[in-house]
Amino acid sequence: MSEQVSGNWDYIIVGAGSAGCVLANRLSADPTTKVLLLEAGGTDQLMRFKVPTLGPFQAMGNPQYDWMILSRPDPTRNGRVDLWARGKVLGGSSAINGTIYVRGNRGDYDHWAELGNTGWDYESLLPYFRRLEDGDASASRVYGKGGPMRIISARGAPPLAKTFINAMVELGVPDNPDYNGEDQTGASIVHVTQQRGWRWSAARGYLDPARERRNLSVVTGALVRRIVFEGPTAVGVEYRLDDGTIRVERCSGEILLSASAMNSPKLLMLSGVGDPKHLAEFGIPLVYPNPNVGRNLQEHPAAGVKGFVNVRTSNMDFNRFGMLRDGFRFALFGSGPATYAFPALAFAKVYAESKQPDVQLHFAASGWDETDDGVRMLERPAVTIQPNVNRPQSRGYVRLMSADPADNPLVQPNLLESSYDFDTLVEGVRLARRVLRTKSFQPYFVSERNPGPDIDNEDGLREYVRNAARICFHASGSVKMGTDGAAVVDPRLRVIGVNGLRVVDSSVIPQLPSGNINAISMVIGEKGSDLILADRRNALSTFTQKQDSGAAGRPIAKPSVVAKFRAGHTDS
Repeated sequence: MSEQVSGNWDYIIVGAGSAGCVLANRLSADPTTKVLLLEAGGTDQLMRFKVPTLGPFQAMGNPQYDWMILSRPDPTRNGRVDLWARGKVLGGSSAINGTIYVRGNRGDYDHWAELGNTGWDYESLLPYFRRLEDGDASASRVYGKGGPMRIISARGAPPLAKTFINAMVELGVPDNPDYNGEDQTGASIVHVTQQRGWRWSAARGYLDPARERRNLSVVTGALVRRIVFEGPTAVGVEYRLDDGTIRVERCSGEILLSASAMNSPKLLMLSGVGDPKHLAEFGIPLVYPNPNVGRNLQEHPAAGVKGFVNVRTSNMDFNRFGMLRDGFRFALFGSGPATYAFPALAFAKVYAESKQPDVQLHFAASGWDETDDGVRMLERPAVTIQPNVNRPQSRGYVRLMSADPADNPLVQPNLLESSYDFDTLVEGVRLARRVLRTKSFQPYFVSERNPGPDIDNEDGLREYVRNAARICFHASGSVKMGTDGAAVVDPRLRVIGVNGLRVVDSSVIPQLPSGNINAISMVIGEKGSDLILADRRNALSTFTQKQDSGAAGRPIAKPSVVAKFRAGHTDS
């Protein structure tokens, strides 16, 4: 095993997930910059990353493509353990997720600004959503046009998806295909990041168009081991290639962590930024003490309601003949079960005083059990309604398992720590049960499987929710953005206490927004790139003014020198 030192990059991006791909595209658009993108996983050019439902079934749970982070037993859920799927491939989790596109609502982001994050309110972020979008007008007219990410309405949704929407209308939740517009409340066929049924990941939308730029280098199979510091300034990264070679790449500008809500705090801690007592357990030299690194971990708690129906559902076709038929439908029309897991969703209020929806419900015209051996499809036709809490108050944490960079972090979700989260999830399950008993479902509904007809009292329902509650793969918040004592990065995404280092991914989210988080992860990349480039321009202007006033006739500093100057002057 050898160590090699090379490079003099303007930007080194760690992680080619949703935000990292955005950064790679936007920062390398300036041909005078040198950008290095490091990804621990490999290519996304396999079919399992192109057909939407193959990602969850063939990539999740496969250590070659999934970080497979196993949580600690959760004391708030009677010791339940979660397998936290995170994409280890170009595109990150956008290459293996369900492709659901949700912006969140005005109240979510205005709350970010109220917490002290100036510039992160709804009106400030809306142009970034529209900048990334290339929306199909037949899905909704609220989307931007011409952006890198294709957005369409799920193609070939089953008739029961419309039944679900009609049932929500019966219960006072409107039919709202514009749920990503001004009013999030409502039910709709789901909108997805796809083109003619094919997955449109962040790698497809952002990275592929930039791959031929000479100033962008993309290295896969590169496990970053630590950030290299000289004093309080980040000057490079150390990483290990698949062949065992250890390399150090130096950076004269900024290191940008986009490694996820699990691995970004892990890398900060491995590099000496974190709780001094925790780092001392593993003999890690301290660079800057911040006990908040890894804290504030958030996730949407969910619990499934399943009912048997009298019409065929896709779980009955989870066999060779059914998958062959669905494959032909996908190949010919780009539609059908191969393109979606949840073809419909709804955002609803369960409390009369709420200004924004309290829960999101995912609807699937299929039923399954999650076992220790993986997903097992039910043997009878079934539907699943999965409510989750939109703005959870529970907080978990991420810590180091060891000082070995190859080890996954230790994760404790504390998913139902907050009584608000527990109570709201119970109300969400109660609402889902009512959906199955509406007039719209009456012609199809046979019986309830989960929680089950024997759960007919409050204590039984609450115990069911406690045991059934699960994660939604929406981890965030472990490197909190803010101006208070709990922050790890400031509102310009700069890591507090050090120079030349930012975090640009879902880990900076101060409060989890309402809905799936792939869209806001890309917006964080978009806004983050603007912040980085603005600081670069300011540093260049400041540096040039100093030269003009103090040393007339000298050549103007190169951009890399300017970036180095800025790295030591984070207040500029």
